[in-house]
Amino acid sequence: MKLLSIFLSLLYQSGMILRNYLYDHKLRPIYQPPLPVISVGNITFGGSEKTPLARFLLHFFYDLGFKPALISRGYKGRWEKKGGIVSDGQQIFSTWEEAGDEPFMIAREFPQAGVFVGRHRLISCQRAHQLGFNLAILDDGFQHRQLARNLDLVLHHLEPFSLQREPLSSLQRADIILMKQTLSLISSLEKKRQEIITRLRLPKQQKIFFYQIQPEGFFTLKDKVSLPLESLRSKKIIAFCGLARPQRFFNLLHQLGIQPLTTLIYPDHYPYPPRALHRIGQLWKESQADFLCVTEKDAIKLEGREETVNWPL
Repeated sequence: MKLLSIFLSLLYQSGMILRNYLYDHKLRPIYQPPLPVISVGNITFGGSEKTPLARFLLHFFYDLGFKPALISRGYKGRWEKKGGIVSDGQQIFSTWEEAGDEPFMIAREFPQAGVFVGRHRLISCQRAHQLGFNLAILDDGFQHRQLARNLDLVLHHLEPFSLQREPLSSLQRADIILMKQTLSLISSLEKKRQEIITRLRLPKQQKIFFYQIQPEGFFTLKDKVSLPLESLRSKKIIAFCGLARPQRFFNLLHQLGIQPLTTLIYPDHYPYPPRALHRIGQLWKESQADFLCVTEKDAIKLEGREETVNWPL
């Protein structure tokens, strides 16, 4: 399975090299949207914290006086092919099944932002502009080169085994590369930046910055009560998630001093059909766990379900 994944990654990269050549030499058209665009992307498959960055940018520019909109493919949502308006900044018009889990999550969390989905990102930008939005945050947009952008932000992690969509040389297209800061980097960021430039063969003037992810806390699903980060350390917990890189979630719990009784892993964007919920419910009853702990992305797909109504989520 690992060898097959590597083969498919190399095959995909070959296609991207050809595709990039066509765009670099103006053999394929690049379309200009009617509003400024900031793209958030990466060169690997799977989660690289693009959505948290996109959400941060929406809040950041809204506080500066902009009227920002999220432009997303709406991966695995029913509107992915035809496109649609998830939120016009005042009202939500879709379910998570239609919008996709991440766009719907952002629309719920930040109702002032516009959220538009569909594989035709130019059309989404045009819709956003028509509704009065003046800045587009393009989620997972680094490979979507047919749409012009004003700024390319690329998240990249130096991980030992990471399947890539594009070769490392593609990072040279990025205006800014964002790399996750670890404890070992705190006192040597500039030195590390130079090492990364050398290792990845980037231009000396390449802008590289480091970031950290800070958890906000825990929230009960039923009544949205906020719980302090340390509140679950002495509790019996079952943790489960449907993420591209689930171990990051479990590692975060460990860093917070939380040791789950057990963990369950599901595929990314998992819809949690009744059979899966039945299994989780049985495990909860058998273990007599105090809480079931999931990510916000998972929680929106569990809210309002008959199977979860009595769960301590």
